[in-house]
Amino acid sequence: MRIDLYTKTILTLIALLLGVVALKPIFRPDTVAAQSDLSGVQFSGSGGELWAVDTRSGHVWVYDVKSGQVLVKRNIVKIGMSLFHDATEDAKVK
Repeated sequence: MRIDLYTKTILTLIALLLGVVALKPIFRPDTVAAQSDLSGVQFSGSGGELWAVDTRSGHVWVYDVKSGQVLVKRNIVKIGMSLFHDATEDAKVK
């Protein structure tokens, strides 16, 4: 009788622990992170242009959608500063 109680207790414990292992992904799913060359790049498009902004480096590319050529490549140095400025503004910034 004592062995029977011990066996039932161990088998119940094993069943409960297996249930915890099986149900864990339902209640706490694993997080995933995709890594690629474009993982930090955000895209936006309007007026026949496609903008690509690399959030890691601050580089900005503007592409012409029809030709696929790069129209502009700039670097965001300071928030609020114009991306498109002429040579006279370059002299003022420095």
